Amino acid sequence: MVTIPNVITLIRGFLVPLFIMAVFYKNFKLALIIFLVASISDALDGFLARHLNQVTTLGVILDPIADKALINSGFILLSYVDRIIPVWLTILVLSRDVIILVGGWLLTTFGKINKIKPTMIGKLTAFFQFFTIFLTLLNLNYQICDSFCINVIYGVTALLTVLSAIDYGAKGIQEI
Repeated sequence: MVTIPNVITLIRGFLVPLFIMAVFYKNFKLALIIFLVASISDALDGFLARHLNQVTTLGVILDPIADKALINSGFILLSYVDRIIPVWLTILVLSRDVIILVGGWLLTTFGKINKIKPTMIGKLTAFFQFFTIFLTLLNLNYQICDSFCINVIYGVTALLTVLSAIDYGAKGIQEI
């Protein structure tokens, strides 16, 4: 079913390769603009889906895929290009996603769970992961934070990433 929220989600998905190219070629102003548009579209599609009563199975599947594609490509590339984001943080972010993905797949395969629902700590983690990329890009363009400020954000993002992995892991174990 074609809905406005699904179209917005698809547009966000199509922005990911443009974002990747902008970061890879070190056009950080363009990367910031694309990332900002994609992030706003994430909030907008969810808001519209709920308020227009247009939540669809396709949207439920595509939205987190588009989010993860944007976040993970941001962390990978910003770690790769001049080591802007620390590699250890990128490994944490990716490892959490792999653990959740494999755990969800196993639970679904064995019929233990039908739907994985985001938790509050999971949503907060996603917000901080988005914020980390946004602040990093903003700082690359406008030097708004010193290294201490950036390192605090990296630390909070790392802590939330670990806590949400533990939280999802504990919820998965409860399903067994």
